[in-house]
Amino acid sequence: MREATVTGANQRRLASEEPRGASQRKLASEERRPRTQQQRRDETRRALLDAVVESLIEVGFARTTTLEVQRRADVSRGALLHHFPSKAELLVAAVDHLAEMRARELKQLAGMLPSEGSGRARTDAVIGLLWQCFSGAFFQVAMELRTAARTDPDLEPVLAIAERSLRDRIFAQARTLFGKEVAEHPGLDRALDLTLQLMIGAAMSSVLHKEDARLDSMIDDWKVLFPTVLANAGSATKRTTKVKR
Repeated sequence: MREATVTGANQRRLASEEPRGASQRKLASEERRPRTQQQRRDETRRALLDAVVESLIEVGFARTTTLEVQRRADVSRGALLHHFPSKAELLVAAVDHLAEMRARELKQLAGMLPSEGSGRARTDAVIGLLWQCFSGAFFQVAMELRTAARTDPDLEPVLAIAERSLRDRIFAQARTLFGKEVAEHPGLDRALDLTLQLMIGAAMSSVLHKEDARLDSMIDDWKVLFPTVLANAGSATKRTTKVKR
């Protein structure tokens, strides 16, 4: 076993000492390697989604036309229509794109959470992570589309479906982040729903009033209240279940 370990260490050392010219030649070779058709399609799709997010943030929904997205992404009209036949599909895909990025961030940050046995410390940290979801590009885009969907008959139904799916994903990831004890609590869904509704309202208020410190303080208050809300929601869930029986 010791011999194998030493050999492995020597191999890593030799690899780290590889001449810089050889490394550069290897990198250049990889860059010259032709991309597959699927890779090109994926790159075009990502460019379109990044472009629509950028446009929604910079100029808003009304001026985010398919032509504007096409221009920002530097793709042909045919390429845009191939990936997204309608503007509504393009916009909703942008929300999903951002949600996936946020989910990956949360997964990475999960490793920094207090251990599951730490009680409220972990719960408070998870609520703090959820609050981060309602800042930055993700929430700005979602808010633009929610407002537009009220009067857009094409956008409203597809956005409603996408948001229900997003809610389910947030709930699933939150259960993992909270840990087993909270995840298995019968009141979690209700308490989490209340938490998200509070955060949506607070984040919308922040856009207009710019009172970040006050809102952060409110979220800290919610962290204190959350265990009580969770317990009461669990009791209500049990009562409802008994009545149905």
